[in-house]
Amino acid sequence: MADLLDVLKGAATVALIAFAVGWLTTAKGSDSPKIHGEVSVYGIRWPLRAVAYAAAVLCLVFTFVDMRWPVKVLFAVFALGAACFGTGAVTSDKQSISKRFLWHSSSLKWDEISEVRLHKRCGGAIELRGSGRRLIVDSRFVAPTHLQHEIYQSTKLQPLTD
Repeated sequence: MADLLDVLKGAATVALIAFAVGWLTTAKGSDSPKIHGEVSVYGIRWPLRAVAYAAAVLCLVFTFVDMRWPVKVLFAVFALGAACFGTGAVTSDKQSISKRFLWHSSSLKWDEISEVRLHKRCGGAIELRGSGRRLIVDSRFVAPTHLQHEIYQSTKLQPLTD
């Protein structure tokens, strides 16, 4: 009887993971950013945010369940990583574009940008280079087509593709 329960738990786990992966790959998020005055806000797609926060909560639960400290530390690190993955936003206005996460923010002024790269292999990540710095907007964010158009309108640079 215990073996049957283990098989059912394993099958349920595989089915749940398959469902979550299928859902994440088909859910696209919004096709336009949120507009606040003259600022466009490109948030993380809500399905990714939901799964990341659920993983963070699950890892925190596992942190408090297990009694061995190395396992506690490992699950705490996983929880922090999941929270970081699900948090952040890209904002743009007439002067600049910025990307922020939990404790870090980076920005480039439109006139500083000298190169725009579109990385197809990385899910369509957009890399902006200028002034010895770079800003990468990965595929977690909503409205990538709208953002590409906004970058072109502000920089007049055609993106290089790889």
